[in-house]
Amino acid sequence: MARNKDISVHVRNLIISHWKNGKSVRRIGQILKLSNSAVYNIIRRFKKTNSVGNKERSGRPRTFSEREERWIVRQVHINPRTSAVKLTLKCKSRFRKSVNPETVRNVLRKRKYHGRVPRRKPYISKANRKARLAFAKMYVKQPTEFWENVIFVDESKYNIFGSDDKQKVWHAPNTALHIKNLRPTVKYGGGNQLV
Repeated sequence: MARNKDISVHVRNLIISHWKNGKSVRRIGQILKLSNSAVYNIIRRFKKTNSVGNKERSGRPRTFSEREERWIVRQVHINPRTSAVKLTLKCKSRFRKSVNPETVRNVLRKRKYHGRVPRRKPYISKANRKARLAFAKMYVKQPTEFWENVIFVDESKYNIFGSDDKQKVWHAPNTALHIKNLRPTVKYGGGNQLV
């Protein structure tokens, strides 16, 4: 049988105040439209604990400790492409806990990591990054007249190298453009067309 709804703390305080004023259990029950046993139990609990509040309920114990959750988040931070299924297998071997991949996903979501398709950006090597930065610094202070004589050209590419399947990465808010959260693309390989 289902448990009855708890009597509110306000009503419990009323019961105790009536009882302190010398009213009987039956009289209090009539005034507040409660059963005698409910009134009696509240008074008895007040005598024992000097409180009318609810005890803390235990609930279901956590699957992972704080430390284990931090380990899971660290694994995703190191390699954002790790799937929840692979993390579940790692947890099984490391912590001897057999869990559902959804539990691992819940841990990551709780820590603000969400599975997303990585943004596509052209692959830029470290040497190229340094060269681009040097180029930008060289031209950053050029006057407007200089830029009026420059023609900007862009090119589009199709059929990018590697698999075109969607992949997912786990990343925290505002980390979508971190290098390890991107999917690199190149302008060669696999019969690309530049237009």
